[in-house]
Amino acid sequence: MSDFIRSHFESALKSNPYLEFGVITGCLRITKESIFTGLNNLKMVSILSNIYDEYFGFTQKETEALLDEYDRADKMETMKEWYNGYRFGNAEVYNPWKILSCVLTY
Repeated sequence: MSDFIRSHFESALKSNPYLEFGVITGCLRITKESIFTGLNNLKMVSILSNIYDEYFGFTQKETEALLDEYDRADKMETMKEWYNGYRFGNAEVYNPWKILSCVLTY
């Protein structure tokens, strides 16, 4: 399995002439298993990192704009009560899938 994953990452990420930048999400830190030996310039970003903290969900401002766009501004308090509270780095964000489903179903 390690050989398969290593080969997959090398062909999809390192030697792909059509790819300039790639993001792998949902992966555990498994660099000690030598799966990433064929790659370079890997950066591990966790939910504790501040560098991309606001991109893990919708910010307060984005949520308000989205609700305004769909004439659901009156649902902001419900959004806060139900879906607020995710913290990545220094940013408090809303879960994007829950916000979208709520906006589209109200």
